[in-house]
Amino acid sequence: MRRILSIAIAAALAVPPAQAESPAQAESPASRARQNYDLLMKGQKRVSDLTAAERAELATLEQLARQVPHDGRSATERCRADEIKRAGGSPSALEMRIIGLKCSQR
Repeated sequence: MRRILSIAIAAALAVPPAQAESPAQAESPASRARQNYDLLMKGQKRVSDLTAAERAELATLEQLARQVPHDGRSATERCRADEIKRAGGSPSALEMRIIGLKCSQR
């Protein structure tokens, strides 16, 4: 159930607020959470006005918003990319060897 709610909220994040309906008419927990969030930010609603279920939906929405997208690269690949960026994007052959040594233990 929680997984389904997370997926639904993630989908709602992609919906522009102008297209969303009012919380009473919201079709899914995700769209309801998005609408309640917008109303809270505008000051048209207070947290105390929300039901326990609506607060839980907002908590899930907040958790999803804080998640960092998964980076599929290995630690070594991330290290090399970061070091190359620090070197200005086009390091010399010597700098590349140093980067290789620096990142080889990750």
